[in-house]
Order: sequence, then structure tokens, then C-alpha cells
Amino acid sequence: MATKKQKNWWVYLTLFIGIFLMVIPLVMTIISSFKPTREITENFFSLPQEFTLQNYKHLFDDGIGLHFGNSALITIVSVVLIIAVIPMAAFSLARHMSRKKAFAVMYIFLIIGIFVPFQVIMIPMSKLMSDFGLNNIIGLIILYLAYAVPQTLFLYVGYIKTIVPKDMDEAAEIDGCGKFTMYWKIIFPLMKPMHATVLIINALWIWNDFLLPLLILNKDQKMWTLPLFQYNYQGFYFNDYGPSFASYVVGIIPILLVYLIFQKNIISGMTSGAVK
Repeated sequence: MATKKQKNWWVYLTLFIGIFLMVIPLVMTIISSFKPTREITENFFSLPQEFTLQNYKHLFDDGIGLHFGNSALITIVSVVLIIAVIPMAAFSLARHMSRKKAFAVMYIFLIIGIFVPFQVIMIPMSKLMSDFGLNNIIGLIILYLAYAVPQTLFLYVGYIKTIVPKDMDEAAEIDGCGKFTMYWKIIFPLMKPMHATVLIINALWIWNDFLLPLLILNKDQKMWTLPLFQYNYQGFYFNDYGPSFASYVVGIIPILLVYLIFQKNIISGMTSGAVK
């Protein structure tokens, strides 16, 4: 019994240290966003002697609202398309791949993209998007939908095969439901935990992504996303740390709120969709 208590003590201590190390940078970022740059450079870990909102005013005067809106638009539209389109393909593949080789081959072909490093296709992709005149927000959304297919399809197929029984299809057909009605009215609502998981994973990735917007949107400042604005803003005001920390807080809050709202479903969705 003593050994078990001792083991639990070390587990809780390790968890506490881990939480502390993760929370401290976030807390210091928030505190620094309310401090003048002079105080940040003098003592980064001190509380604000002069509490100020000037950093945020400076930030919004410099146009962060436009780039925040770009990021919000791209993230929302991309995630909606991912959750609307990919589950339909996953449902079809999950129901037919065990009986028809063509579906199994198609599934393997689609998820093999998980193993292709982005650096390998980065230059050809940029050239292709430029040739098609898609170096804009619409082109970026299309790319996010395409790059989300391998991992998201893998999760949805595993979830459907594990959690959603085929008896549901047969019962719906007996009741007179067509395939489309059956999917949207019965199957799609049953995948709520996986929808939440996919939403968090992709929203977090798209909201914080820097490389794809840099390749696709960097030519036009009006189309910059929030990470692009933060990167260039830091370059313009290299020694003005206050507004930079304020921009990090503005970027953290939305995705943190989304995570807190949907986090209850993440573990169940991941564990159910990843194994069969």
C-alpha cells in the first residue's frame, strides 16, 4: 500500500510540474500584454507597475482586426467544408471497402498522404496554385480541405466501422429512407464526438498555420492571416514587445475558447476513431 501511495505522489508531482511549465508562459504572455515595453525589458517576470491597454490600442490601430477576420473566415469555412464533405466519403468507404476491393484501394490511396512530408510537395503545390490563379483566400481554403483528407478520413472511417452499426442502415431503409436522407438524419448526428475531435484538430492547425499562408497569401498584405501579421509585425516593431505580446493574446483566446467548449468529446472521438 505504501508503494502505491508513493507512486501516486510522484505521478501528481510530475503532473503538477508539467502543468506549471505549460501555464507559466501563457500567464506571462497575458501579463506582458498589459505592460509597457520598458517594464518588459527591465523585468519580464514582474507584475505591471503601470497597467495599460495602450498595447491593444496600438495593435488595433495597426490593422490586426482585418487579419483576425481573414483567419476567422479561413478557419470557419475550411472546418465547415471538412466536416461537411469528408464524413460522406468516409461513410461510403467504411460500408463498402470490406466487400469491394476498389473502395479499399481508394481508401489506402487517400490516407497514404499522411506519410508524405509537406516539404516534398511544397514547391510544386505553390507553382500549381500560382498557375491556376489561386494565390488567394479561396485557394488556401481548397488546400486546407485537401490536406485534411488523409488524417480526417482515417479517423471517420475507424469511427464509423467501430461505433455506427450497419443495422442502422438496414433499419432506415426499411423505414423508407433514401441513402442521402439516412446519412444526414441518422448517421451524421451519431458522429458528434468525431465531429468535435475533427473540429478541434483542424481548427487548431488552420488557425495557427504559418507556412501555407506564407506561400499562398504573402504577396498581398490585405489577405494576411493572423500568424502572418504577427510575424511581419514583429519585424516592423522588433523592439516594441508590448504590442507583440498583445497580438499573441488576441491569437490565443479564440482557439482556447473553442477547445474549452468541445474538449469533452475529444478523447472519446480520438480513441473510438483510431482503432478498430
